[in-house]
Amino acid sequence: MFTKDDEFLPFKQVEGVEPLSLRVLNAFFRAMRFHGQLMFKMLAEKGLYPGQARCLWILHHEDGITQRDLAAHLHVARPTVTVMLQKMERAGLITRRNDDEDQRLTRIYLTDEGRSLLSRMHEIMSDFVSSGIGQLSDHDQLELERLLGTLCSHMSKRL
Repeated sequence: MFTKDDEFLPFKQVEGVEPLSLRVLNAFFRAMRFHGQLMFKMLAEKGLYPGQARCLWILHHEDGITQRDLAAHLHVARPTVTVMLQKMERAGLITRRNDDEDQRLTRIYLTDEGRSLLSRMHEIMSDFVSSGIGQLSDHDQLELERLLGTLCSHMSKRL
């Protein structure tokens, strides 16, 4: 686990890249690392893992989604979703049923326990946002949103 004083710099020098751009890139990677570590810690304290949390969020909005579509939303292979759903089903968070019209399709539904956990996830997310982005001033949040939007726009053009 890294601390806020961590000096790990993934990119110390890259030929053809200005030092300022490298400093910003390192700061961005550091923020992403802390973001992931904090989210993982907060979810694990409630007995969840990030993949399961994302799955619950999707089911909250698309209860009855097919297993195939869920895999696409999560950007993972179908066997990965199958294993995750088996664990979630054993924990009583979801139930899987064959589609009434097409028996080849499996649909996933939240259980009452899954909805209860989703409610607790809202608390986790509120605490998570308050711990990081919520500490920034409104002005800084707006500036960060603008900068990240610009960054994403440039990268999406390359994709």
